[in-house]
Amino acid sequence: PTSMRNAPLRLQLASRAVCTLVQPPLPLWYNDHYQVSLPSTSSFPMEKYRYIREALQRELEAAGKATFHESPLASVEDLTTVHDGEYVRRYLANELSHKENRRIGFPWSEAGKLRALSSTGGTVAAMHAVCRPGGARFAGHIAGGTHHAFADRGEGYCVFNDIA
Repeated sequence: PTSMRNAPLRLQLASRAVCTLVQPPLPLWYNDHYQVSLPSTSSFPMEKYRYIREALQRELEAAGKATFHESPLASVEDLTTVHDGEYVRRYLANELSHKENRRIGFPWSEAGKLRALSSTGGTVAAMHAVCRPGGARFAGHIAGGTHHAFADRGEGYCVFNDIA
């Protein structure tokens, strides 16, 4: 499709795979509406998530092949299913040390907290969409994959491990 002509090859291939393997519409969640102000020295590509969603939306939503949903916020219960309760409490209350926040890669902020909760919440929502009786065959979270976090700490730009 012409709208994908200038898109990176990976995005073009992903779009084709979605169009051929999945029974439409594919429910997708996104959380790029939560923006975190980062220092100019940060290497984290915050805008990438919006660009990917917009490209997929142009290509798939208009053709009725996908629906797009804002990611809900994960609950404390969702988080403590796989994360240490004290770590979750300390992160949400902004009680991590400077060193712990540095390991995550983001300075703590209210916007960052909402983004972290929605990163996990979107993946949980996609999982529920597939697991409920009569649910979708496939579902996805565009900003999912925060797999560097551990049960008791965040790391590598990941506060919580959404896939766990």
